[in-house]
Amino acid sequence: MNEKPEWLKKIANLPEINMNMKFFGGHQQKVSFGWTAKRETHFAFEIMIILEGIQRTEFEGRFYDFYEDEIILIPPGASHENSCISKEGMRYFCVHFDIDDPGIQQNLLMYCPIKLSKDNEFFQEIKKVLYTYIELLGQESFSLREKLLVEKLLIELVLSLLDYATFEQEKLASSDNSTMVLAKSIADTIQQNFRAFTEYPLEENRQLLSMNYIADSLNISESTMLKVFRKIYSVSPKKYLDQLRYNESKFLLHQPKLSVNEIAEIIGYQNLSHFSRQFKKWSNLSPKEYRKANNQKK
Repeated sequence: MNEKPEWLKKIANLPEINMNMKFFGGHQQKVSFGWTAKRETHFAFEIMIILEGIQRTEFEGRFYDFYEDEIILIPPGASHENSCISKEGMRYFCVHFDIDDPGIQQNLLMYCPIKLSKDNEFFQEIKKVLYTYIELLGQESFSLREKLLVEKLLIELVLSLLDYATFEQEKLASSDNSTMVLAKSIADTIQQNFRAFTEYPLEENRQLLSMNYIADSLNISESTMLKVFRKIYSVSPKKYLDQLRYNESKFLLHQPKLSVNEIAEIIGYQNLSHFSRQFKKWSNLSPKEYRKANNQKK
């Protein structure tokens, strides 16, 4: 797009949008007692609703049981394993989606826990979108219009999740729960330090990514930081930083002028092979494979 002329800059404009949201399909399945989906990670978000029965999910070393009508949100790069623990079996529906906007990703990571709360007033909006998706499963084929409807529903799902996140953010801001407030301060500091480093990825700034440095800046011990953060967000501070790194690296891999080595340095990896191994652990693809796969989809 050409640069805006001066006269256009002086009047009201709608924003330019250059953001990709991808929908990787969805399915419904009925499984029997004892069923297990082997441990896996995805490079995209996974959202799932339990329709019947009970699912047990192992996530970051913890076990969570999900019952009928409960919604699970698994962030990108998170290792997890699902199993059916109800004698009568279980039925679920899930979809996978991705957004290349780091700001949206950060909001979902910080304020949307693995188990979405029914007390949040936007829970029902998220549920409504998922049930609309389920209604579409009966079709044998999809016309162009129906495919656009699926994409429209994805936008509605992301908007509902962002509304959910905003509700949680506002609740946290007005909370007098010291643990919640401290956990939010830790998350904010990790985000701010990571952003500062990516803007100036110099050796003297590398301490910004150190968990010990972050704890010291908040006048708490590293063990207290770990305990408080895991209690609120269900992941460690280091894992949260890794999720920010992963999301940023996916975004940067869409920038063809940046080499993989430059991207590794920007997000704080001193060794290219270390970054490549970690990225493959997150997404099951190497950085070059991820870049190639996304270029082919354009």
